[in-house]
Amino acid sequence: MERQSRQVTGGLLIVLVLSLFGISTSTKAADTPSTQYLAFQVFTSSLPPNSAGGDAPPLSAPPSKAVVKQVVQGIVDQIGTTGDPHHKLAFIIGPLAFDYTDAQLQQIVRDAFEIAGELNIAVGFHIDDSMFWARRSDLWRDPENVEWLNWEGTLNTGRRIDWGPQPARLAPQMCFNSAGIQAEVTRLATEVIGRAIQQQVSNLSAQGRSDLFAGVIVGWETQLGLDFATNQYLGYCALSNLGFSKAHPPQNPDAELEKVVQNFIQLWASGIKHAGIDPGKIYSHTALLPRSVFDTMNVSNVSYAQINHFAPPEVSFGTNYNPGFSTYPQAGLMEQLYDTLNQHGNPGWASSEGSTVNPATLESVVKPETYLGWMFNHHAALVTIFGWGIGIQDKNPFWQAAASSQALEAYRKFLSGQPLIEDTTDLTANLSGSLPGKIQKIQANLPAWLSHHPDQQNKIARLMTQLDQDIKAGNYQDASTSADTILALIGS
Repeated sequence: MERQSRQVTGGLLIVLVLSLFGISTSTKAADTPSTQYLAFQVFTSSLPPNSAGGDAPPLSAPPSKAVVKQVVQGIVDQIGTTGDPHHKLAFIIGPLAFDYTDAQLQQIVRDAFEIAGELNIAVGFHIDDSMFWARRSDLWRDPENVEWLNWEGTLNTGRRIDWGPQPARLAPQMCFNSAGIQAEVTRLATEVIGRAIQQQVSNLSAQGRSDLFAGVIVGWETQLGLDFATNQYLGYCALSNLGFSKAHPPQNPDAELEKVVQNFIQLWASGIKHAGIDPGKIYSHTALLPRSVFDTMNVSNVSYAQINHFAPPEVSFGTNYNPGFSTYPQAGLMEQLYDTLNQHGNPGWASSEGSTVNPATLESVVKPETYLGWMFNHHAALVTIFGWGIGIQDKNPFWQAAASSQALEAYRKFLSGQPLIEDTTDLTANLSGSLPGKIQKIQANLPAWLSHHPDQQNKIARLMTQLDQDIKAGNYQDASTSADTILALIGS
């Protein structure tokens, strides 16, 4: 359970990064859901700017209906159609988080359904299951509700997320199976969020407009996150609640913690379902490093479950919900998802978060039509595009990609019911000038340079280790800087 040092050799690191784009072309699956939704995430709040270190601030108040409607109207206007009964345009509102009061959560739901009816666009909801609960001191001040760093019960210092140049500190990682957390999740899912959604779904049904409900995503990359101060893996509180201890540890701690994560998803989904929502429109949301990439990394003392924060793809499957995943372009990701989905009978699933942009390069590395085909041609019921409306468009590569002319053309093609063609022939060309491109230069020139400069081997090893750490932490700007430093040193 203790976090161990990760060591990746330079050559294998090169293989890892250069393989980011090796996704094969596949044909359209025979069975697809009766209605497929192309959705755009509309955020109720963004990560507070002062959350790197220090105290973890709560989310800001949710936007007014007028503000949300303006964003949604812009999406409708630029795309120019909201589709047909089998191919619907949608917006997903969220995060619906612990940080919001019951009244705020219910108002978000009411406003969103009103916007959907007024603009003839489908609506769905994205629940943050555990990250944003800084306002809930009634919960996190109880040590039984907070995850531990060790068997002695040392509380974690805050949840670490790597969404920007610097790690950000959120409120403490929840202990998923504590009695207090489970009771509050059940209440929020059933009595607050679920009931508010069901009331509006019933109204749509009475109007013959049930297709305007896209569904509910019960999680935001659900996982047992890392401790902020130590970067250690967590889970001792959950294991203790299962009856384990330092004297009597679990035989397979990874398997036990995977069950904890899966049961937490199940708890949220069951609450939404018990409020009256069709479980076929309830989706999980997990994110993973593909197994094929992990196998090239040559890491020691770190398991596949740990590197995925105890949320490998199998965790996304369960009772009362369909699977959902983040689907940013990665080598081997779609193949692994297709295989796992096939093993579970190919249910209608969700791309709960994604983009054509690879976070490692901040570049759009796949054609929008191909990207949509990866999902919609393979049983996906819901595809959620991230990035539209965030920040300043000409400075946000995710917004630029989501609203590009090529993307708009792909959206219209899907919404009109035309077949989506998957074409990956352009992927290799997009390496030029990117982080993988820099690493390709390192691969080509480093061995010969080291043979003439053996005295620099230790320095290169330190730089390669830093590059590896930056990539695995998601600090891609720092990784690019590390790569530039290596290239400058070797004269390439």
